[in-house]
Amino acid sequence: MSDLVKSDEGRLKGQLYANGLVAVALLAWWLTSQSFPATFPGLGAVSRSIADLTISAEFWSSVGITSLRIGAAVLLATLIGSFVGLLPRYVPWAGGIVDDILVPFFSSFPGIAWAILGTIWFGINSGAVLIVQVLIILPFSLVNVAEGAKAIGIEEIEMGRSFSRRVWSLFWRIELPLLSPFIMTSVRLSYGVCWKVSLIAELFGAHSGIGYLMQLSQDLAQVSRIVAICLWIVFFVVVGERLVLDPLSRLLIKGERSGRRKTKTTSFLSRE
Repeated sequence: MSDLVKSDEGRLKGQLYANGLVAVALLAWWLTSQSFPATFPGLGAVSRSIADLTISAEFWSSVGITSLRIGAAVLLATLIGSFVGLLPRYVPWAGGIVDDILVPFFSSFPGIAWAILGTIWFGINSGAVLIVQVLIILPFSLVNVAEGAKAIGIEEIEMGRSFSRRVWSLFWRIELPLLSPFIMTSVRLSYGVCWKVSLIAELFGAHSGIGYLMQLSQDLAQVSRIVAICLWIVFFVVVGERLVLDPLSRLLIKGERSGRRKTKTTSFLSRE
């Protein structure tokens, strides 16, 4: 009982500290806006901009377009990165290509360069934005899945083969559940980064979306509107993580534990 009380007290203190930090940040923002020129928006101006965006059909249309692009980009990057990351496990000679060429290349290539090249190669359209987003977030899935594939022990697969020799069955029932935490980590990283990436990609190569809306605000020198859009993006990222990624993560963790239980059961039966 005492441990539960201490845990509740620690959680309460953490919430108080977090709320206090937010209050201090807002106070610092207000004080700073009093001494800076009008180009540094105050709390009142940003609050009004947030309210205006809330009732703006153009804003919510842009949010929908950007969200669809982000969802498609994360899905494509996860599928492509997982396929390439798993390739050395089944095609050993591909290990040097993936580890020594693809991973360093995609991890170090500047994201802004993909945005510039995308507009040159594919023009200013939604397809170009999607391609740029996929190329920028691809390393997260590629690196995580490649490392996850290396972490899968030989023993698990050998035990599974004692019951089935079908490659697809082994992958679906044992390997994929064990890989799910690595895949989920890449999805979380890709989702958060892709909201930032989408702004860059849409600024360079789109006539729609939140990035394009921010460009219009920049052209009109609406600084408070730009800050308000950024705060809305923070809200969308948090909501997406709480309502989509957290439940999906819990589901995949259950699958990973189930895969490990199956492996242990197989190991026990083989010894018998």
